Amino acid sequence: MSKDAYAFALENALTEIGNACPDVQTSFLFDKEATIVAGDADTPKATLERVAGSLEGILEKADTIGGLDSIVIEGSKGNVHISYVNDMYLTMIASKKADMRYLETVGRVLIPTVIKLLDSLSSTPLKQVPPSPTLMEPEKEEPIEEVDEEEPEVEFPSNQLIVESFGGLLVRSDTVQVSEDIVAQWEELLDGKEVDRVEIESFNGKNIQCKVKAVDDSKLDNKAVIRIPEKVCETLDIRKGELVRVKPAVS
Repeated sequence: MSKDAYAFALENALTEIGNACPDVQTSFLFDKEATIVAGDADTPKATLERVAGSLEGILEKADTIGGLDSIVIEGSKGNVHISYVNDMYLTMIASKKADMRYLETVGRVLIPTVIKLLDSLSSTPLKQVPPSPTLMEPEKEEPIEEVDEEEPEVEFPSNQLIVESFGGLLVRSDTVQVSEDIVAQWEELLDGKEVDRVEIESFNGKNIQCKVKAVDDSKLDNKAVIRIPEKVCETLDIRKGELVRVKPAVS
C-alpha cells in the first residue's frame, strides 16, 4: 500500500472519531520528529503542524523520564489527550465535557485496529493481471448473450462501534442494543423503513445477524457503543472494548 493511501485511510479513521464524538474538535497523528502522519479532514495541515510543534517540547521531556503512554493537558477552554500508538502520537483536542474514558478507548482500540488492518492489506499480494492479447492474435468476438436486467444491490455503509457485553437471566440472547440516534440515522437513509435487524461483523471475519433494540442515549456511556449479549460475543469471538462493523440487515 502506498504512503498516500495509508495516510488517506488513517485520515478517514480520524474523521470518524469526530463523527462519533462531536466533542472532539481536532484529531491527528504525528511522529517523534513532529511530522504530521494524518489528520482529520476538517483541520488545515498548517494548523496541525503548529500544534504538533508546540507539543514537541513536552514529549521530549516525557522521553527523559521513561517515555509517554498517555497524557491529558488541561486548558481553560478544553483538553488535549495524547496517546502513544504504534510509534506515533495520537492527539485529540476536545471540549471540557468530552468523555475522557471514550477518548482513552479510541486511543487504545480504534487506531491500532485500523493500522493492523492496513498492515495486513499491505502484506496481501495483488492478483496477477493476465497479459493483454498481442496484435498478432486479435481477440475473437464472443456472441453477445442477452441477460435479464436487474437492479444493482446497494451496499449499505457500516458503523464501527465499540463492544460492551452484557448478560443476565432476563437478557434476550438474540437482541443487541445501540443508540437511538444511530437507528434514526439508518432509518433516515432507508427513507423511513424500520430497522429491526442488524448484521454484525468482527475484524476476525466472523459475522452474525441479530435483532436490534434502540436504547436511550442517556443509558449508554457514549453513542459509539453496541451492547451485545455474552452468547453472541462468544459466537463472534470478541471481547468488551473491541471494535465491530454494524449495519442494517436490509432484505
